[in-house]
Amino acid sequence: MAQPIVQVRDVSLRLGDFAVHDAGMDIREREYFVLLGPTGAGKTVLLECIAGLHQPETGDIYVDGERMNDTAPEARGLGYLPQDYALFPHLTVAQNIAFGMRIRKKPRGEIERKVAELAELLGITHLLHRSSVKLSGGEKQRSALARALAIEPKVLLLDEPLSALDEQTREGLCVELRRVHEQLGTTTLHVSHNFEETMSVADKIGIIHEGRIRQIGTPEEVFRRPNSEFVARFVRTENIFRGTATSQRGRLVVRSGGMALEAESGPEGDVFLTVRPENVTVAAAPGRQRVNELAGRIARVVDKGALMRVDVAAGVTLVALVGRRSFQNSGLKVGAEAAVSFDPAAAHVFAAQ
Repeated sequence: MAQPIVQVRDVSLRLGDFAVHDAGMDIREREYFVLLGPTGAGKTVLLECIAGLHQPETGDIYVDGERMNDTAPEARGLGYLPQDYALFPHLTVAQNIAFGMRIRKKPRGEIERKVAELAELLGITHLLHRSSVKLSGGEKQRSALARALAIEPKVLLLDEPLSALDEQTREGLCVELRRVHEQLGTTTLHVSHNFEETMSVADKIGIIHEGRIRQIGTPEEVFRRPNSEFVARFVRTENIFRGTATSQRGRLVVRSGGMALEAESGPEGDVFLTVRPENVTVAAAPGRQRVNELAGRIARVVDKGALMRVDVAAGVTLVALVGRRSFQNSGLKVGAEAAVSFDPAAAHVFAAQ
């Protein structure tokens, strides 16, 4: 397997209230990697270490096989898009896009061709002669992205690139970021605190919390198989139960608060069992002794558009996401008796830490 284009090895750094501890991750060529975590987790500090804006106190950073700890930011071959976009207010959009190429003394014809090419790719050709101070948030983001891409970086670094945008604009630009990535194939590291944004663009996710990388995997792996209570809660698993697991008749049984819940596999001993709300079924009456079925009453219903969030109090609260039409046809409402259940294959069990 080819060597990763970015390698972070045991990097630690403290910067004011933000710190990174023994961080390690690999980013492969053409991969779209999202570093995801809550505010204050150390995401930006780590990104800025890779960019060369801070030097690690311990550990090493490699780009394309070359150790970068003592290399100046401009010599690392990286494109960087900061949170505030940092467009030069005295320059037009075209001049902003061309800036990095002019610094590198590229031929004028090459600069003009690249500016036109990126402007067309990002849908900002009509903005090229406009002052950068007269742009909307989405237009600024596209212009700054074009500037970062213009130098044909080995790796593109995006620091919360969509955080200042409204929801509708953010959703549209997620589609654009993914489209541009697929068309150009630029290796990308994108910092975000937004789970939906991450799921829209990522090939690989690294979850960071309190300066430590907690889990790295594909969106499906992190989403469906979290490795800790923090990750499970952060990716909105909702149904998280701590208990004791034992193997019985080829199944894993987790006993938690008077419940005996089954899973197909997992470790024994002190564990967490999780099940995502979209894998929980809600019915008006108990079934025929279904596995993992609990009887209770509907405590809350939240309209989430195409889906309805249904909280069922059954000794513990189980959360289900149910299609709007299915829920309406069921006749269920707050206070009604209900049964909740889930298939053992939908349960994920991991050791308590």
